[in-house]
Amino acid sequence: MRLGPLRHPWFAAFAGAIGLGGIADEVARLALPLLILDLTHSIAAVATLRVVQLIPYILFGGITGVLIDRVDKRRLLIVCDLMSLALTASIPLSVAAGVFSIQLLYVIGFLLGTVEVAWGVTTDFSVVPALVEPDELTNANAAYFGIDRTARVIGPTLGGLAIAAFGTVNAMWIAALAFAPTLTVFTLMPPIDTMLGERAPLTVRNIASELGEGFAFVWRSQVLRWLAVLMFIANLGGMGVQTLVLYVLREENHLSEITIGVALSIAGAVTILSSFIAPRVAQGRPLGHSILGSVTAAGIILALTALARDWRLVVAGFALRETSWTSFIIYAFVPRQREVPARLRGRANGAFRTLVLIANSASPAFLSTIVVFASTSVAFAVAGALALTAVVVTYFTPLRRYNLNEPGTEPAETVAAK
Repeated sequence: MRLGPLRHPWFAAFAGAIGLGGIADEVARLALPLLILDLTHSIAAVATLRVVQLIPYILFGGITGVLIDRVDKRRLLIVCDLMSLALTASIPLSVAAGVFSIQLLYVIGFLLGTVEVAWGVTTDFSVVPALVEPDELTNANAAYFGIDRTARVIGPTLGGLAIAAFGTVNAMWIAALAFAPTLTVFTLMPPIDTMLGERAPLTVRNIASELGEGFAFVWRSQVLRWLAVLMFIANLGGMGVQTLVLYVLREENHLSEITIGVALSIAGAVTILSSFIAPRVAQGRPLGHSILGSVTAAGIILALTALARDWRLVVAGFALRETSWTSFIIYAFVPRQREVPARLRGRANGAFRTLVLIANSASPAFLSTIVVFASTSVAFAVAGALALTAVVVTYFTPLRRYNLNEPGTEPAETVAAK
């Protein structure tokens, strides 16, 4: 018998599709950095790929949010999945055609990141709230992330085996399949459109007005404003950590693809705990305490990882950091789902992500620069210090007192068929 948010059939189908897609997506997350390292042996080149994948959030996040509020969200997600599948498949196709280059890979990464802007904002802040009850959001986010993390335990091992058996480039065919499960679910599920009333004509003036409305909403909401500050500072160090770990495993310890894949799978297995623990930890206390506590734990763990001299300890530190950070993301989604009215979810969360993703985009380049001029240990220490700084800066703000039991600005509507 399915309990909690998984009792809703379309949420269960969506979460299952995310899990299946996550397995294949992990192949790409392992294959692409390894492909670049094999060609260049440069952490800067790997960091550049991460930057070009994240830049679209800065350039298009706000505008995309405005468009999301205007369109049929189910159709938008179908188009996004089709485009992502085609772009991912173009990598092995370009190799077969003899036109592959690092520069082309950066272009494809940029385009994939652009599609992900629309896909991510829509699924996280329109699909999930539309498929469950408002008081189930913490548990729904936990189930969503738990299934995703379980898939990502299998993914790196499968990726390592696929790369060893078929080669890095051919393994990208598996990655292209990452978009098939969600494409199927979005094609079959009922509409999830949460637009309220008619929209003004799509003109430059109206787009600018609605774009400003999204940023203004984030600024006026003290909880969202300080959450953005917390994530900006912490993400400046935290989002480049996986690049550091891959560099340590591949370039400093010269491990094989299979060993790297298994190591990341084991690390991912630990993060599944957060999906079970996070909702229970948040019970009986203000959610803001859990938000700041999870970031504090992530910062301390990264600082301790800087002391590690064995790659196994580095992987262990990475696993524990990811566990704390996954708990934080589960908590941090709730205010963005709960405090934003349905009619503003696209533009407000697009604006929020634009602000936060500035730090995300800079993180890999920032940490890789520290590696070049100092060491990976110093880079881990800086990442940990930034997380702890983020907590100090936001500790005496309304974010710490944010209580899930208090009425939200406008509860999320359950608009899709259960």
